[in-house]
Amino acid sequence: MKWPLTGGVPSEMSLKEDHAVERIYVAGYQDGSVRIWDATFPILMPMFVLDAKVPDVILDGANASVSSLAFCSLNMTFAVGTTSGLVRMYKLQENSGDSSFHFVSGSKQEVHAVHHGRGFHCNIAFMASNSPVRSLRFTSSGEALAVGYQNGQVAMFDASQLSVMFSVDCTSGTNSPVVSVSNYSIGASAAKAGPPQKEIATSAKFPTDVVLSLSKDARLTVVDSTSGLIINSLLLDEKQSSALLMYVIIDGASDEEQAQLPEDKLPCQSQTGKEEHVLDQKQVHGAETNKKNASLHPQSGGSDSLLLVCFEDVVLLFSLASMIQGSNKHLHKTKLTKKCCWSAIFKNKDDKACGLILFYQTGIIELRSLPSLDILAESSLMELLRWSYKTGMGKTMSSSNGQIALVNGSEFAIISLIDSENDFRGFQNHCHAFMIRYLQQQLKQL
Repeated sequence: MKWPLTGGVPSEMSLKEDHAVERIYVAGYQDGSVRIWDATFPILMPMFVLDAKVPDVILDGANASVSSLAFCSLNMTFAVGTTSGLVRMYKLQENSGDSSFHFVSGSKQEVHAVHHGRGFHCNIAFMASNSPVRSLRFTSSGEALAVGYQNGQVAMFDASQLSVMFSVDCTSGTNSPVVSVSNYSIGASAAKAGPPQKEIATSAKFPTDVVLSLSKDARLTVVDSTSGLIINSLLLDEKQSSALLMYVIIDGASDEEQAQLPEDKLPCQSQTGKEEHVLDQKQVHGAETNKKNASLHPQSGGSDSLLLVCFEDVVLLFSLASMIQGSNKHLHKTKLTKKCCWSAIFKNKDDKACGLILFYQTGIIELRSLPSLDILAESSLMELLRWSYKTGMGKTMSSSNGQIALVNGSEFAIISLIDSENDFRGFQNHCHAFMIRYLQQQLKQL
């Protein structure tokens, strides 16, 4: 395989035979492929290529650009959403020889016998809409996948039963894009929750598990994750039309890090695939192994679940139990003086959500406390990387456990907010960033 990157600092540890992969970086490309990199050290090592094509099977939209990624560590399943509406699933377990490929569309199902070589291969593909996929989220069991689309639809796929459970319009006919979906188990969270949450858990009106859908026009829709019945649909803020992301915080733990990869399940580094061209305009979503970090502690906010919603110019915090019952009254509201384009949850060493990272269109990066949303630290792309903000940069950003990965044209960088396994690294004096530049030769081939 041709080495596609230059830059970074080589480490002798990365050359040892007993090298253990502690962190991975996953990137989706315009040609529909996905590449997984060993990001343990500040020089990325290519590990796997997940091809968009299935041998001897013609899939419409298979080569469409990757628009969303999701990973479930329980069953080692990887989901890839594309701009054609196609959702592909891969089992990250080595398989060679003959196997079955299933294509599920509505109530129809096709089964194909395929032959392939060693490596990881697509075993299921779902198609419930021709609209681009905007958000993917596995259920806690990993057996079902919630999907949000550009046209405002939300679908649920059952990988174990090979079926489309439902597909519903969650925008009341406005076709506003779904920007974020999340799965929430009312029953599982009720045991240690306060009275409001226990009330909905024991009510026959509410199901045990729900899907939360947030559209760009600030509409939150609560859907029964089994039947697809819409339980509630409400506008969070009538003045907002620029929702970015939402986070469910259960007893201090965020649902954001569903893509953590246990160290004992990391795939071996010997399995590699043929490298394709490096593409400039790609959707990048990190999926990293969990490295415990930071010493920030969240303020006490009770044990009820919270919903944090980020807009371009405001951040809202809600009681999730009250919201499921139809109330859009927020607990906390913070107006932003600059336009935000990306956000992420920051966790402490106990895996509890303790901070919110905000990235602004001016290139400023902020770290705020939870749940008070006070500013703790601030820096900028210019100060850290000598980069200027470019439109759409937020689409290629990802974060996991205090590290932010981002792309700027032909350059890729990782900003670390942590100094060591247990110490928080502040922005102003200690924030570390390293950058890797793609070979110009690769760019000339585009």
